[in-house]
Amino acid sequence: MDLRQLRLFCRIVDRKSFSLAADEMHITQPAASQQVRSLERELKTVLLDRSRRTVVPTDAGKVLYRYGREILDLDERARTEILDLGELVAGRIVVGASTGPGDNVLPSMLTQFKREFPGVSIALHVDDTHAVIERVLSREFEIGAVGAVTPRPELIAEPLARDEIVLVCAPTHPWAARERITLDEVVAEPQLMQQRGAGVRIVVEDHLRRAGVRPERLNVVMEMGLMESAKQAAIAGGGVTFLSSWAIGPDVEHGTLSVVPIESFRILRDFYTVRSKTRVLSRAAEALLAYFREQYAASGDGSPPEASPAGSAGR
Repeated sequence: MDLRQLRLFCRIVDRKSFSLAADEMHITQPAASQQVRSLERELKTVLLDRSRRTVVPTDAGKVLYRYGREILDLDERARTEILDLGELVAGRIVVGASTGPGDNVLPSMLTQFKREFPGVSIALHVDDTHAVIERVLSREFEIGAVGAVTPRPELIAEPLARDEIVLVCAPTHPWAARERITLDEVVAEPQLMQQRGAGVRIVVEDHLRRAGVRPERLNVVMEMGLMESAKQAAIAGGGVTFLSSWAIGPDVEHGTLSVVPIESFRILRDFYTVRSKTRVLSRAAEALLAYFREQYAASGDGSPPEASPAGSAGR
């Protein structure tokens, strides 16, 4: 048994799939199956139950997974401490992020961090929130950034930035000249909404329910898969839409979108960094987290630059 086999086995258990684990380990599925069979021959027992829709460990597999995780942790800690004996902060950080922070918050922050720490290389991967958290816990990502966190004992979360989700329209829309509108007007107006399950839509619908408005009442005329798609449709005059303030700054500044304040209704959400509680971070990752904390503290509440409402710069 070697560390590569052990790492692959643990990844298969985490992903509940040979194919997903093989893709992430950059090997073929037959090669992954062969390595697991080799482990099973060496230990003289079956480690994985392959008869179900998803792969699950047998009792023996659960034992190997538990100790395997400890062995991989020790290997990682030893490597981290040895690499960190140098005076310079250097190395590679793999960061995972959901769409909101990954597309709008992290690119500029990581660029600034690189200027301060040129010896650090960073790989940023964008995925959905659930996948990011699972890949952090499986140690594929050293640090994650997500828009929502459900408390888990094995996870550490810290605020990264605050986002305001605002209603926007094209500057030619009648609402662009309004100082504010009511929720009843929003319900009746043709809406461009991101697809079900999208982070912005989940947060918007949750806030609508709190305000006593059933999301089903919205006049949704188009569902768009991505935030950028909804934004471009709004710019083209297809309707109004809710978007992240982080994503629309240049559009408001250049007059291609107008922000429409809603009376007695405001949507705020937080972005968070997440990391595994049991993982020892590299010096480079610790430096990155420290930088995130400094930036959050310097910005007051971590909010994006305030977008101009309709009737001012956005017209």
